[in-house]
Amino acid sequence: MVRKKDRFWSYVEDLDGHFKCNFCQHNFAGGASRIKYHLAGVKGNNVDICTSVPEDVQKEAYLAVGGTNKKLKSASSSSNAKESKNTLCSISKDMCHATNSEMCGKKDKNAVDKLLAQLVTVNNISFDVVQTTSFIRFVQGVAEYGPDYKLPSYLTFQRKLIPDLKVEVEEYIRNVKKSWLVSGCTLMSNIWSDVEHRAFINIIAYSPSGVIFLKSLEVSRDKITTLYIKDIISSVIEEIGSDNVVQLITDNTTNFESAGDMLISKYPWLYKTQCAAYSIRLLLKEICKEVDWVQKIIIDAKSIVSYMYKDGIILSLMREYTNHKELKHPCKRRFSSNFLMLRSILNVQDELQLLLVSSKWKNLNHNEKDIAKVASIIQSAEFWSQVKEVLLVLEPLVRVLRLVDNDLSTAGYFYEAMEMAKETMKQQYDSNQDKYMQIWKLFSCRYTENIMHPIHAAATFLNPAYLCSEKFIESQEMKDGISFILENLVAIEEREDFMKEVQLYRNKVQSLFTITAKTMLKTSHPRIWWDFCGDRLPILQKYAIRILSQPGSSTLSKGYWNASELAQTKKTNMLTSEMLDNMVNVRLNSMMMEKFNTGESRNLEPIDLYKPYELPEYVDHEQFLVDDALSRVVEKVTKNQVILHDASDEFVGIWCGTVAVGICGAA
Repeated sequence: MVRKKDRFWSYVEDLDGHFKCNFCQHNFAGGASRIKYHLAGVKGNNVDICTSVPEDVQKEAYLAVGGTNKKLKSASSSSNAKESKNTLCSISKDMCHATNSEMCGKKDKNAVDKLLAQLVTVNNISFDVVQTTSFIRFVQGVAEYGPDYKLPSYLTFQRKLIPDLKVEVEEYIRNVKKSWLVSGCTLMSNIWSDVEHRAFINIIAYSPSGVIFLKSLEVSRDKITTLYIKDIISSVIEEIGSDNVVQLITDNTTNFESAGDMLISKYPWLYKTQCAAYSIRLLLKEICKEVDWVQKIIIDAKSIVSYMYKDGIILSLMREYTNHKELKHPCKRRFSSNFLMLRSILNVQDELQLLLVSSKWKNLNHNEKDIAKVASIIQSAEFWSQVKEVLLVLEPLVRVLRLVDNDLSTAGYFYEAMEMAKETMKQQYDSNQDKYMQIWKLFSCRYTENIMHPIHAAATFLNPAYLCSEKFIESQEMKDGISFILENLVAIEEREDFMKEVQLYRNKVQSLFTITAKTMLKTSHPRIWWDFCGDRLPILQKYAIRILSQPGSSTLSKGYWNASELAQTKKTNMLTSEMLDNMVNVRLNSMMMEKFNTGESRNLEPIDLYKPYELPEYVDHEQFLVDDALSRVVEKVTKNQVILHDASDEFVGIWCGTVAVGICGAA
């Protein structure tokens, strides 16, 4: 491989897709570029910095990534060796936190911010770009390079930069596919449609080593039949190798569901599950819209939020009393945002009540009817009591949603998390059956019909940390799950050995649960535990690793790309079909490569179900846009904006002429 000829490869050990630094013994993934940043001590490049690198190697690496001799000379001239090393190690800090004078020269920050706003507006770029790692790294790189930096030309992009990125992406794809031999992968598929009713079917593959975008097809609506979808996904399975596919998670529409059933008939060693995140969102929707007392509290809370953000005067006054704590805005189609909204209001209960008795509030010249309505809600003891009850109802489900609605291998934890939620909701029902009857019925129905699959209980049984915990109870669902694996996934010639090994594992034999194995229960993800400790049970080990490596939802298949963006890319860059395919492939896979390289260590660690999961803030773009730079006064969405939905009728953002902006997060 040409890339391995770089001289910096001599400072690391090749571990077949991962690399071990010879100085700090740190493992990481990537190519020569990431090795250089690691050795140079430059933060913010998806790799930890080396704390043990010799001074001469660090200098060499820093210069190789575009550092200047000026900073190095100031370090080397120090008479104190320790001070010199600290100065060199602070290079990354200087790069990431350049001062205004370094970044702006004679311009002030507001002038540069205006240039950025103009760039985003004129070129129809999503506002979210300023929060992306790649954009932040680019700005930091330009600031470090200085005023002599010149932007590359269009031809340089086309002939060198994009092809170079493509080479790096292809290396990432090869490494991920190689990992499928052990972990297998989950195929996720969904359908997007734009305002012109064009439909796009997207297919991606997930594994703990990374996500790969495989295919995106533009199809007419009349062609999206069960058989057509089945043939598309089947062709992808054959292309990547049917033995590499473990699980199917398809879009939640009738055609996709039926196509999934046909695929399981063709490939009986696979299993198909519902998207857990989608199913829990539906349950949250049913609770928030169908349970009258819950719905009333949410409506009252929305009235408070709407009024407080009605204009700049009220908003400024609220911030004065809440010490600039913001209220969370609900999304119409993201019902977990109701939980965030209620929690944010409860957190400033005392402050809001003090606001209402202030002279400034009483002097507001506003509609008496509106102000009286909001005041009566805030002053109502029953309202605050009911807010707490609704939060108690929603919190167990929100915790499960945060578990599955990410890019981690959560199969070994989902059943346990749902059992915890089930126990909490059962206690609420037992405390007041009349009040909680409808909620318990909704939960029980959704739990049985849509959320749980036998494989989920089996995966939790195969999680050794849960097996060895005091909370472990061997349920009938777990036994049914093991039977499902035996009958559907295990080869006939392996079935007897499989069940013998299940019993050895179930009895926690000492030869398996050694001191090392018991220690790793606390330090390693269950799939890592099986890979390292499960050699004595080779048949069970093979299936356990593959099952425990899978995710619980298909959120990733919706989080990167949509039909409107695809059309805009083709129009803006005037690409041919072949160039468009390459651009889509490189762009999506580079996004996934960046995301997984940044958080790769998370998929090596166990998941703590008792750790509170923080949801991001979701803003309802159908009602208003918030201006962070000025007064953040609510502005109505203009008439020329079209609300985008995916096939499951989930709100995803606003279509403004030729670009999708303000994409709402998945939850």
